[in-house]
Amino acid sequence: MNTFGTLFRLTSFGESHGPALGAVVDGCPAGVLLTAEVLQAALDRRRPGQSALTTARAEADRVELLSGVYEDKTLGTPIAALVRNQDARSADYERLRHEDRPGHADAAWRARFKHRDHRGGGRTSARETLSRVLGGAVAEALLRRELPQVRVVGWVSQVGALKAQHPVLGLTREAVDGHPTRCPDPAAAARMEADILAAKEAGDSLGGTVDVRIEGLPVGLGEPVFGKLKAQLASALGSVNAVSGVTWGAHDFADAVALPGSAFHARRDVYGGIQGGLSSGEPVLLRTWFKPVSTLGAHAKGGRHDPCVLPRAVPVLEAMASLVLADAWLHFLAFPHRP
Repeated sequence: MNTFGTLFRLTSFGESHGPALGAVVDGCPAGVLLTAEVLQAALDRRRPGQSALTTARAEADRVELLSGVYEDKTLGTPIAALVRNQDARSADYERLRHEDRPGHADAAWRARFKHRDHRGGGRTSARETLSRVLGGAVAEALLRRELPQVRVVGWVSQVGALKAQHPVLGLTREAVDGHPTRCPDPAAAARMEADILAAKEAGDSLGGTVDVRIEGLPVGLGEPVFGKLKAQLASALGSVNAVSGVTWGAHDFADAVALPGSAFHARRDVYGGIQGGLSSGEPVLLRTWFKPVSTLGAHAKGGRHDPCVLPRAVPVLEAMASLVLADAWLHFLAFPHRP
């Protein structure tokens, strides 16, 4: 299960401390504008070492575009991109060759596969998400050509117990990236930064939520039964490291479900832009819940880990949402009248 999607497919490969990681995207039509610079810009938003809030692992994450593009346009053939690891410190993990870390996937992975790469978490490391960002950048290139009105924007909405104000429609990625927390509420962002730095100093970690809003979708993307758009999005976002839950609809949905039906259905935002499994044309609203990072105490202080994954998770979730939309659009074109 290293391939995501049906018509528009991403195959992710590589390990945290292996020679390289990368992505192969198959199913992208020919003629889509795509350059290595576009891929690099996407990776730069996810790469480590962006601020004091993230891991100190010094990876430039320079992309090599190997195939599928000629004269800055896709060929309709597999698109392969590679990022070489340069700052792995495998010796830091030698004690974990036979020791399973609490809160990590080590024990389950060992039980299932019997043999694993213990260095930096191997395949289970969040470093794998750079492959998703590469795939998402290709998906967004397709969406820019086919559905230029679509906007996929994520932001950090809660860190620990601290919640941010909900932003208005039209929020841009540039506005979100204006603060290292990727929270567009300036007052909340300053407090979040202080809380994350305090957790880092203490060898502790913080969880929270990232919201993703999709604007400009046409009516009818998705399928009415097993291919519901909300199910596809939940599968995509739920596959990201440290995600513990995904909800759709109003950002106060926990309170909304306590309302009687007459009050609940009087609000359009509770549907999250999806009805009957299909996009309704209204903004799609998603909230993804992240557990606190599992690496704590001496392990956290002695290694290079994000004390809070939320800021770097934003472009990963945007990428996964865009992969779903690209796949759904190709299905829409291929089966426009299928019940």
